[in-house]
Amino acid sequence: MANVMAKDRGWAWVMTLTAFIALALETGTMKALGVMLPSLRQQFSTQTWVIGLSIASPFAGALSKRFTSRHTVMIFSILTVIGFIMASLATSVQYLMVALLLTGFSLGAEAVILGEEAIYFDKYYNVSIAISQAGVSFGVMVMPPMTQFLQDIYGWRGTMLLLAGLNLHLIMCGALLKPFQTDVAELEDNELFQSSNKKRRHKNSTVSNLVHYLDLSLFTDVDFVSMVVYNAGSAYCFTGWLIYLVPHAMELGFQPYESSFLASIGGIGNLLACILYPILKIWVPDKTSLYLTTLMTTFALGLDPLVSSYHSYIGLAFSSGIYVLARGIAILSVYKMVKNVVQDDKLTNAILWNNVATSIGAISSGFFSGWIFDVTGSYTLSFLLLSAISLLALCPQFIVDISGIWTARNYSSL
Repeated sequence: MANVMAKDRGWAWVMTLTAFIALALETGTMKALGVMLPSLRQQFSTQTWVIGLSIASPFAGALSKRFTSRHTVMIFSILTVIGFIMASLATSVQYLMVALLLTGFSLGAEAVILGEEAIYFDKYYNVSIAISQAGVSFGVMVMPPMTQFLQDIYGWRGTMLLLAGLNLHLIMCGALLKPFQTDVAELEDNELFQSSNKKRRHKNSTVSNLVHYLDLSLFTDVDFVSMVVYNAGSAYCFTGWLIYLVPHAMELGFQPYESSFLASIGGIGNLLACILYPILKIWVPDKTSLYLTTLMTTFALGLDPLVSSYHSYIGLAFSSGIYVLARGIAILSVYKMVKNVVQDDKLTNAILWNNVATSIGAISSGFFSGWIFDVTGSYTLSFLLLSAISLLALCPQFIVDISGIWTARNYSSL
């Protein structure tokens, strides 16, 4: 018999705190590695895109249906810590790349936690995701200046070890997970599925298990697919901003601490997004918010050529704050839209698949944004590309909406 727990109260808020910590560590760690990028590039005498590709970590597999969410997060978190310890001992850029890629399992852990949080809430989900996403603000505001300070004292190797220690807290996040069982019938259906699989020995059983555990049926929903594409594009932009903003500011002539403070301004923008989203949700539908905020992110990133030409610190601060504010509201809107179109029993994998898209976008940005700098000697073109992709990522959702309006009109005319 399943232990059916009420939503929107009790352990649900513990899940929110867990998601807050996980997002703070995941985003803050990526920003910290961005601050360390100039030192790593100098240490290993390599090109920017090599380090950027290593920092843009890969995704963890969707294993939370095969194992418990608790075990999945804890195992991936341990591997993340091992990756940082290995990175602190790196003697070649190849070794460093392998070590930093291993740290990418933290992204998978964060996705599982967000999936569990989505299942725990109905009425207060808007408030819950706003609180958890505030972890991004905490990570972005605190980690860059702290990383620069630690690097000045302990060097990049010592800082890597300290990052390993910080990411040990992800193991605690995993230990706090308590999978939610919404319905006894749902558990019985799952047990029936497992029982039938044990009886079947023909070749199709492997395919059936794969479809079940990964919830591949999600990709038959065009709304879900459009959100996955949007998340890939949004991650491309956000990762490029996370990794290359501080090096970009230093390239324009600003001091390391001045440059790292720009990321803190972005964190303030994300915090405002988390405060404003539950209020805006009362009057503005999520889809409308998504369109408006995407236009804002496109504008903010597109300001870079003007800001760079004047070497304006205020301009960089303004564009960073506006970009992260708008991006924060957009991501919160997407999470709510995913919850609206996906059933509870598929939510964890829905978040995981969106994180797969996020990781693909992050890896692409780590490579291309750095490669463009290596070729042109300037980050301006990289930020222009981020602006363009921010707008292009919305195109599938726009096509789906236009198709829906067209279909509705045709049916109404019959």
